[in-house]
Amino acid sequence: MTTQDIPTVVVGVDGSDCSTAAVRWAEAYADVTGASLVLVTAWHLPTSYGAPVGYVGFDPEEDARKLVEATAAEVHLPAQRVTSRVVPGPAGDALIRAAENADLLVVGTRGHGTLAGALIGSTSSYCVHHAGCPVVVVR
Repeated sequence: MTTQDIPTVVVGVDGSDCSTAAVRWAEAYADVTGASLVLVTAWHLPTSYGAPVGYVGFDPEEDARKLVEATAAEVHLPAQRVTSRVVPGPAGDALIRAAENADLLVVGTRGHGTLAGALIGSTSSYCVHHAGCPVVVVR
């Protein structure tokens, strides 16, 4: 447990079905343990995209914010126990940073990656191998 009185559970949010399952699992865990829930979504422009010149109305940070806020609105815990964060950078790195002082990190097996048949996605695998706290991967 962290130095806080209330345990902290960080959960990755990307809007995929696996992410939704991870949020539901984390919500149930937080409800039983009295933990606070931190919903985290990451955004970044892959280097292959170049500068977003000409993309009128394209704002990946705002899109990420809307996604995580909509997810937070669906959580049935007291509002003071749920926070949301939008973090720049690749998802794995962002989640590891967000979970630095957490008691638990929860992620889905895979998100919106291109290899849909994979048992575990690259972000989930990265988190399992690099997190400084226990990681739950929800199928």
